[in-house]
Amino acid sequence: MPERAEPEIQKLVHELRDQAAGLDRAGEEGRQVLRALEPGLRGVYQELGVGEDGRLRSGAWDGLADSAKQGLEKRILGALSAIKEAAAKPEEPTERGSVMFRAHASNLWVFALVSLSVVVTVVLLYLVYKFWGTATLGTDPKAAAPAEKDVLRMVIFMGALGGTIHWMSSLVTFIGNGSLLRRWIPYYLLAPLQGAALALIVYLLLRVGVLSPTTNANATQHLNLLGMYAVAGLTGLFAKQAIEMLREVFNVVFKKVEAKDPSGGATKPQQAGGTAATESQQASA
Repeated sequence: MPERAEPEIQKLVHELRDQAAGLDRAGEEGRQVLRALEPGLRGVYQELGVGEDGRLRSGAWDGLADSAKQGLEKRILGALSAIKEAAAKPEEPTERGSVMFRAHASNLWVFALVSLSVVVTVVLLYLVYKFWGTATLGTDPKAAAPAEKDVLRMVIFMGALGGTIHWMSSLVTFIGNGSLLRRWIPYYLLAPLQGAALALIVYLLLRVGVLSPTTNANATQHLNLLGMYAVAGLTGLFAKQAIEMLREVFNVVFKKVEAKDPSGGATKPQQAGGTAATESQQASA
C-alpha cells in the first residue's frame, strides 16, 4: 500500500468527521453505530493530535513509523466504510404516530392478530370441508370430474389457508422472540389474500403450461386434484419462494419473446464467423 501524504490523511479525517456528524443526526441507529466506533475514533484522533477544528497536529503524521501509519490508515478507512454503510440504509421515521416508526406491537394488537388468525383458520378449514366433495367428485353425476369453477374455488381456499398458516407460524415466532414490530401488522393481515392470489396464478400456470391444455367440459378429469390442492396450500405457505419461481418463469418466457421479435431490436444480427453455439441457441429460441 503506497504511503499517503499528510494532506491526504487530513482530507480523510475531515471526511470522517463530516460523515460522523451526518450520521449522528440520522436517528437512533446511526447513533448506535457511532457509539460502537467512538473508542476507535478517539484513539485515532489522539494519535494524530486532531484538534477541535479537525486539523492534525503539525508533523504528527510524518513523525509516525510506517507500521503505525498503515494501522491508522486502515482504521480511518474502516470507520469511513462503516459510517457510509450505515448512512446508506433507509432513514427511519421519527414520528411515533407513523405506522413505519420502529416500535413494538402493543398487547392489543398481539391479542387481535392471534385471535384473528385463529378465526380465519377455522373459517377456511370449514370452507375446505364444506366444498371438498364438489371440488373432488363434482355434483353432476354425468360428469367425470368436478367443474372448473369448483376446482378454482378450492385452489383459492387452499392458498388462503397456506397463507394463514404462514401468518400464525411467523407471528408466534416473532412474539416469542419479543421482536414483533407494529409495521409488520399489514403483512400479516394481507397474508391470506396473498396466498389465495398466488395459488390461483400458480394453478393457471401449471394448468395451461404443464398439466393439461385442453378446454373441453371434462378438462379437470386429467388433473391430479389432490396434488393440485396440496400445491395451492404450499404456495400460500411459501409465498416468497412462489414469487421467486414466478419471476424466473417470466424471465425465461420474456427472453424467448425477445429472441422471436421480428423487428430485430432485441437481438443483434450475426456476423460471418459467429460461433455454432450462438447459432444453435437462436435456432432453439
